[in-house]
Amino acid sequence: MFMTSYEALEPNDLKMLQGLLAEVIADRQINQNDPEVATIGQALIDLWLSGFRSADELKAMIKPIDLHLVQ
Repeated sequence: MFMTSYEALEPNDLKMLQGLLAEVIADRQINQNDPEVATIGQALIDLWLSGFRSADELKAMIKPIDLHLVQ
């Protein structure tokens, strides 16, 4: 769990997060119905709430999660 800022996600934030999620699942060739998609999506939201706001930051931070999911 990350420290949260308690800021509301704005529509443009959600659009960015959706785009990043779509990019990640396409890169990994994951079916959209796979439970892993929800895990990745929640991780992206948690990271956003903890202060990582740019797409580049979120992509960098999701990398360690990638390694964890593979093991």
